[in-house]
Amino acid sequence: MAALTLRGIPDELYELLKKKAKENRRSLNGEILVRLERSLRPKRADPAELIARSMERGSRIALPPLTETLLRDLESEGRP
Repeated sequence: MAALTLRGIPDELYELLKKKAKENRRSLNGEILVRLERSLRPKRADPAELIARSMERGSRIALPPLTETLLRDLESEGRP
């Protein structure tokens, strides 16, 4: 596994990372890795697309009845 050294981290950013690592019960290294991975990986998949793919595969996941309201709520979930 590769190693990476960061230089010139502003003190405020370093303290914020330490605080967030503690809140999330992670090491500082773990917190940084999680945040890097989240920022570089694709965003969450579209809920409607996930449901459609699941139905195509004949998945046995129990899903609530699909309604326009449910799909709209799922699509807007997590958006400001």
